[in-house]
Amino acid sequence: MKLKYIAFVVLGLFLLKTSKSQDSQFSQFYSSPLYLSPSLTGATEKTRFIANYRNQWPNLPKAYTDYAFSFDHYLYDYKSGIGAMIFRTQEGGVYNTTNLGLTYSYTIPVNREISIRPGMKAGYYFRNIDYNSIDFADQLTRSAVSSIEIPKEEMVKHYDFSTSALVYSSFYWFGFTGDHLLSLNKNFSDDPTYPALKISVYGGAQMNLFESVISKVDRTFTVSFFYKNQARFNQLDLGAYYEEHPFRIGLFFRGVPVFKDNAGMNAVVLLAGYTYRDILINYSYDISTSRLLASTGGAHEISLSYQFQLGWGGKSNKLGAVPCPHF
Repeated sequence: MKLKYIAFVVLGLFLLKTSKSQDSQFSQFYSSPLYLSPSLTGATEKTRFIANYRNQWPNLPKAYTDYAFSFDHYLYDYKSGIGAMIFRTQEGGVYNTTNLGLTYSYTIPVNREISIRPGMKAGYYFRNIDYNSIDFADQLTRSAVSSIEIPKEEMVKHYDFSTSALVYSSFYWFGFTGDHLLSLNKNFSDDPTYPALKISVYGGAQMNLFESVISKVDRTFTVSFFYKNQARFNQLDLGAYYEEHPFRIGLFFRGVPVFKDNAGMNAVVLLAGYTYRDILINYSYDISTSRLLASTGGAHEISLSYQFQLGWGGKSNKLGAVPCPHF
């Protein structure tokens, strides 16, 4: 069984090294807003801290693990959101990628109902292989220190830039993001160490099912979609959320089979969340629909958000927060 686990991880790392790989994706993509789109910086018009954790294929030892930490704040006097994020991916416990980024968004009211929010991100990322975590062939046979000379640890480093735009009202939103913009330059597009251009399109609509006498929304139903294209790979996710404060549940289909050249649906995502005062916690589980990956254990994901009102940046004069799910 151990050999099978090793084979899965080795295969994944091989694919990553022999082609322009896909960026990691959280199933709770609205729970990692700055990673999804710079335009979502300050989207709640509050101060917000978020932590994300994803463990993919947990039945395999040290398969794929993602961590993200972000901060964003809305400056009312400047109609601007500012933020910072750290994202780290560990693949097989050997191949590590770390992204650092600063994000900015600006709110442009079109009329009383609709606003546009352009955004940008400037980042820096580096990758390395931890050779000390690798067991070489002679170590497996002799149970001793390897006689193979470990290569000098080299780190790949690059600057990175993203841009985005978001159109929204109090009931719906539609946005797109372009990540890894330097890949539009031929020097970077030919560089196998720089990720391929990624285009993300997302949107949804939120419906109020019931309002109390004091105009407080008690129950909402939200439908949403997410599409991405990167390195000739297309993926479409569709789903819905239901929230009745303080609880929420969600159901998403990851990889809806509408593209001929790509694999079909690979997971059904179940989500549950709870809000306690200013703290929001969400848990989701990816149920794999692929026979090949059925024994890997799917994926577990947890997000924790703390948001509060902070007077820094001007007095609150809300233009209307983006009505994305309250994650």
